[in-house]
Amino acid sequence: MDGQKKLLVAGALFVVLLGGAIWVVNQREESDAGGGDEVAAPEFPEIARDAITALRITRPGDGEDAEPVAVRMEKRGESWVIVEPLEAEADESAVSTALDKLEELEIGGVAATRAENHERLEVAESNGIHVEVFTEGAEPALSFWVGGLRSRNTMVRLDGEDVVAAARGSIKYAFNKELKDWRNRRVLDEDPSEVRAVRFESENGTFAFTRGADDEWAIAAPAEGEEAPEIERFGSSKVQSIVASLARMRAVDFAAADVDASAAGFDAPTGTVVLGLGEGGGEDAEDGDEGAEDGDEAGGDEAGDEEATEAEAAPVALREIVLEVGGQVGEERQFYLRRQGDETIYVVSQYLADRMRPDTEKFQNPEPGEEGESPTAMGMPGMPGMPGGMPGGMPGMPGGGPGGPGGQQIPPELMQKIQQQLRQQQAAQMR
Repeated sequence: MDGQKKLLVAGALFVVLLGGAIWVVNQREESDAGGGDEVAAPEFPEIARDAITALRITRPGDGEDAEPVAVRMEKRGESWVIVEPLEAEADESAVSTALDKLEELEIGGVAATRAENHERLEVAESNGIHVEVFTEGAEPALSFWVGGLRSRNTMVRLDGEDVVAAARGSIKYAFNKELKDWRNRRVLDEDPSEVRAVRFESENGTFAFTRGADDEWAIAAPAEGEEAPEIERFGSSKVQSIVASLARMRAVDFAAADVDASAAGFDAPTGTVVLGLGEGGGEDAEDGDEGAEDGDEAGGDEAGDEEATEAEAAPVALREIVLEVGGQVGEERQFYLRRQGDETIYVVSQYLADRMRPDTEKFQNPEPGEEGESPTAMGMPGMPGMPGGMPGGMPGMPGGGPGGPGGQQIPPELMQKIQQQLRQQQAAQMR
């Protein structure tokens, strides 16, 4: 009997404790949620995308005592530029994503009502992303804090308010960017087919090539005092592969503010590339056709043909772009790079820097019977399960593609070789 009483008492105590625990949890949820429907969700002003003239985004500094980092961008004409903490072109894609999220901002309810919850929900001044949206005047039309993702909702808080709202979907990524991610990292944005001549100079040698009317590359006639390089098994596609990667080159970063041209190694560049751009026959060819027509109308086919021949023989005026590779960035596998006429000092991957400083082998086709050089032979990192490894920067692979480090895309020629090696490996495994 005594045992039964003890059991009943213990059971009663358990029920009481369980009820108390549930009450505490409910009280906390009520505190976080603002008491259900008693507190109305804050009203975020609707701002038309086209009305936004500036954005100022402040991130917490890296480190416990680091100062917050603010980036201000302004719309000038149809383009966006960074004006704080420096002046530079903005990445139009990054700005467009931020504007999209502002336009689509939808508040789904209240997440918390008390200031003590701000730190936990990442909307406090110490750990939140502060977004200021400007339309007209010096004061922002909207100022709010963007926090963490909770149950597929992003925590947001109007500046100066305690109530934390839940914005539908994930939006933090659109604002949580370093300065380099807001900047335009495109070094060149040219059509590779318009590159008609290229010249490489480095300690590995001097190589010059021209593209003919058939779009095939050939070794250029040497300049006075130079000797044409001897390249056995010269491959036109080898030149085109490098040209294609340079024409739409993106940097991975920018030099630190205290790094000038001298410190970056441009007093004695480790490599120089000169790209000559034109449009094939261009206007000269068109003038030749017109000359032929004029000759025919004048009753002289021979005169027209002669004028056309002279026009076709006239050299096409090329627009030159000069790129210089500087020194190595500390202990990183990266190098400084600049474009002559532009004060910006970029940082590019070692892979891209090496392609700008080629040796003879980089322009050679493989020996007859060889499968071709593997990615490992080209200095690319290996990948388990694949012969020769796979280069970083491959679209669709971790750390690769347009969103990977440096944004380099794998050259089509190298992609074909990789695919060929994969097919050979698969065939060998099936035997």
